[in-house]
Amino acid sequence: MMAKRFFTSCVAFALGVSVLMADPASDFINKYELFVDGVVVLDKDNTLPETMDSLKYVYKELTKEYKGVKKQMTQIQLEKYYNLKARYQKTVAVWNTKRGAKTVGGWVKGVVGKKKK
Repeated sequence: MMAKRFFTSCVAFALGVSVLMADPASDFINKYELFVDGVVVLDKDNTLPETMDSLKYVYKELTKEYKGVKKQMTQIQLEKYYNLKARYQKTVAVWNTKRGAKTVGGWVKGVVGKKKK
């Protein structure tokens, strides 16, 4: 009976320690993937500027966190990080290109569309 309690206590302790010693690199990759997936499916046309500012802030914070866990990451985790980063940057570049095209289109329409008297 005493041995059973001791064994149960050891197992509970080991589980507690394993939870406390979770792999920070894996946790970071999971967090980063959730962020990028959320950004990719975001409807940019109906998103408030404040939300876009928040996304930029979160991206900067995740980049800081990456610098802290980079040395602990495996090659596979690094590859996944770089793929996710490229996916995020591509999404943001497309948004910026569309926004720039609308701005230029409006400017051209304004210049060309003016009637001479």
